[in-house]
Amino acid sequence: MSNNDFSDCLVGVGVVAQGTISAPGMVRIDGEFSGNISSSASVIISKSAVVRADIRARDLIVAGSFSGTANVQREVRYVATAHVDADCVGDSLVMESGAIVRGKFSRASQAQ
Repeated sequence: MSNNDFSDCLVGVGVVAQGTISAPGMVRIDGEFSGNISSSASVIISKSAVVRADIRARDLIVAGSFSGTANVQREVRYVATAHVDADCVGDSLVMESGAIVRGKFSRASQAQ
């Protein structure tokens, strides 16, 4: 595998998984996942997903249910269908009207 090769990771609808995901590419969860997720790119939690995890990624997009923690280099985005019970650190937060959020967000520069 060359340095330019990378792959994305998908946990599909109906899949229930637990453990550790460490991916050089995007991680998308459409099913149910518990554990740790580390991605050099984006982590996407789709509308149908239920995720209980500690996440490290470049960006995080939440449309489904997410509980845990997230340490994100750039943007955390909660879309209107998100149900979040998590503490997140990132460079910026975008929250659409309708998102249900319990927890806190800290800017990366202020969290240290």
